[in-house]
Amino acid sequence: MAALKIIVRILSYICYAIIGIYALICLPMVAGNKPVVVLSGSMRPTYEVGTIIYYKSVPKEEIRDNDIITYEMKGTLVTHRVKKIVNGEFVTQGDANNIEDGKAVPYESVQGKVGGLAIPILGFGVQFINEHIWVFVILIAILVAEFLLSNIKSDKISVSEKGRGHEKDE
Repeated sequence: MAALKIIVRILSYICYAIIGIYALICLPMVAGNKPVVVLSGSMRPTYEVGTIIYYKSVPKEEIRDNDIITYEMKGTLVTHRVKKIVNGEFVTQGDANNIEDGKAVPYESVQGKVGGLAIPILGFGVQFINEHIWVFVILIAILVAEFLLSNIKSDKISVSEKGRGHEKDE
């Protein structure tokens, strides 16, 4: 039982670390920033694959040439740099791409402007957990097991000969 408690305790520390990392990732959301994980290399070297970046909704007038925006295209979020603005629409291009994107982006598709905050590598873990909900269930199960096992007392009780009913009559 002691070995099981130690294993569950170690796993629970890992769970607490993951929860702490998630909390730090979510903290910028208090200020209206939304996180997104970079899934392709189109913005290299500015953002590597697996980086978590944050975008924030801004008025159309605040988006200028060279800004990086996140927009929706065919149900997918894309983050590219604004190369120029033509007729109120944004011509974009990924930093790693040689040519501009094929279609200009209307403001209605823009989700927001990307700020300076970026967290490299952690996006891989976030993406994995988001795609595999069973990992979350296992984390919760570990924390519940840790809670339950921490409340089990394993004190040794010594019983004297008197307590066993083997007393001699005097």
